[in-house]
Amino acid sequence: MKIRAKEDIKKKIFFILLDRKHPITVAALADEICMSEKTIRNYLKILQKELQDEGVTLRMKPSLGVLLDISEEERDLLQIGIYVNRDVFQDYTPEYRHHYILNTLLKNKHTYTIQLLADDLFCSKSTIVNDLFEIEKWLDRRGLQLKRKQNQGLWIEGHEKNYRRAMMDLFVETNGNQNTELDLVLEKLDYRIDLLNFKKIKQLFPRIDLFKIQDVIQQAEQKLGYYFTDQAFTNLITHIAITVERVKHHKEIKMEKDLLQNLKAKCEFDVAAWVIQKLSDDFGIHFSEDETGYISLHMLGAKIQADMDATHYDILLDAQNEEYICIAKEIITLAGDILDVDLSKDWLLLTALVLHLRPTVIRLKYGLKLRNPMLQTIKEEYTSIFGAAWACSSIFEKKLGISINEDEVGYIAIHIAVAVGRQSHKVRTLIVCASGMGTSQLIATRLNKTFQELDIIATIPLGAMSEDLVNKADLIISTIPGILNSHNVVYVSAMLDATDVLKIKSTLGKIQFQNQKSEKVIQTTEKSLMHKVIDKELCFIDEKRNDFIEIIHHYGKIMENKGYAKPGFCENILEREYKASTVIGKGIAIPHATTEYVLQSKICIIKLKNPVNWMGHKLNLIIILGLKFDEVGITRGFFKNLYEILNDKKLIHRILEANRRDEIIEVFINGGIQNE
Repeated sequence: MKIRAKEDIKKKIFFILLDRKHPITVAALADEICMSEKTIRNYLKILQKELQDEGVTLRMKPSLGVLLDISEEERDLLQIGIYVNRDVFQDYTPEYRHHYILNTLLKNKHTYTIQLLADDLFCSKSTIVNDLFEIEKWLDRRGLQLKRKQNQGLWIEGHEKNYRRAMMDLFVETNGNQNTELDLVLEKLDYRIDLLNFKKIKQLFPRIDLFKIQDVIQQAEQKLGYYFTDQAFTNLITHIAITVERVKHHKEIKMEKDLLQNLKAKCEFDVAAWVIQKLSDDFGIHFSEDETGYISLHMLGAKIQADMDATHYDILLDAQNEEYICIAKEIITLAGDILDVDLSKDWLLLTALVLHLRPTVIRLKYGLKLRNPMLQTIKEEYTSIFGAAWACSSIFEKKLGISINEDEVGYIAIHIAVAVGRQSHKVRTLIVCASGMGTSQLIATRLNKTFQELDIIATIPLGAMSEDLVNKADLIISTIPGILNSHNVVYVSAMLDATDVLKIKSTLGKIQFQNQKSEKVIQTTEKSLMHKVIDKELCFIDEKRNDFIEIIHHYGKIMENKGYAKPGFCENILEREYKASTVIGKGIAIPHATTEYVLQSKICIIKLKNPVNWMGHKLNLIIILGLKFDEVGITRGFFKNLYEILNDKKLIHRILEANRRDEIIEVFINGGIQNE
């Protein structure tokens, strides 16, 4: 809610009323604000009207006083500042914007987009574009060039000496100006939390001094001996602010005794206890030991994100909400299926995702945006992985009822990309020997020298062989005859002679052939599923429409009329688009509705003769998805085919240059695999 005109006085009145559940007299309000009763009554009348417009009742009872007639739930919402705009963040002058843009571009190692600058400065992209003309002149006078590239962003090029001179000039200019309240905020703000997120958190917790929390976290880092990432730092500030707000309203949480006891053995618990004491002193409230436990968990989570310390996996997973673990496992399964990689045994990925989910859900529910500066790079260099992560957005909608934005999808894609990078494309091999470890290691050394394609997962005596190890191995090499009856077991001598090498080569050939055969069966199955969702009657080459919303309404209605979607399908698509755009890069968008609006899984392909602009992106191809995401085979097959296409420039070119619908259908059905 916006409280208009003479903000400061009305906000003071508003916050006093918000804190009190019982009436307060006009005389008491006047004393507290140091104004006359008549002035207070005038402000109350204005405030009453403005609050009424927003559905909030302000009652003025003769002889009793004034109060907000609201439920406890409404009071909670108002108390975390959802309806209140803070005027620390006002419109910036052109001079301030120029300084901010120059400072950002001169210091930033990566490219920076116009949209990011607009988000930072709370203005339109056209305002930033106009500012850039002046920026360009300023840089040119100092021998530097402002470079721009579509879909990549902005950056500065030039000699190092010119960079340094420009930074010194900017410093002199900036410090020659009188500091505003916002400048003071920026000076105090840690480099890991950007202005946009600070504003959002401040709106949620208007009466909490976030700089006190920031200072405590910075001191805690010194005690821990490691530093939090940008994401972890922002998450900790948010978590502690939530904790302070909750404890102030006597809403404390409980932790299981066993988990709390386990945490006490960690150094993070001691530092968290120090943090709690500092917060108690700073905010004048008492925290329970359980709150210490939760802050130590956040620190452990931040640590594992920073250095991938595997020793804390069990305790971290045990402490997490079972729902988040289930969601993380679903994401891993779906992404692995689409990418044809088995990620199910990657505990590091599971732990990292579970830790990522809780703050992600908090951000999405409260409107906090964690900007992803690598988003464009992820889209271009890891297109299929970004697509697999994007496909997982359906899990968020199904399980949590929230839409995920592309910045968050990008962060999930990073986790998946790292996990995929850990996957070996070699043949996982188990070596089993009867004799001592010396002989076993000698065989392993010889195998490594002879066969580059082997990944030796373990070298063990027969007594240590387990069902788990056998299941993990693609190939078992044993010096003990008859231990298993399987075509993937090769029996060799302890000396590993030429005959043994030939036997291993023969078995490797069979394994590779079997893998290729299995892949062909999968591809055949996927193609048959694709025929079910891709129809020629739902493939169009549009030559006249040039508006995204019109396109969605026109072709979405066709899907409704054919009985593939329920009424409201188009509106649901657009509602989701406004929350989180489905532009996935390379001129392609894949808008979709929630599963409840889908009667039968189908996709509608629209190739545009005239590109349309949507959310700052130029689109040549729109694919409307009417998919039941719980139909895993169809979902997996579609996304796998789609991202094989996206990874192949020639196939994208074939689609965009196609003049007939059957040409487009052929590419989608084959998924990038050409028929000979």
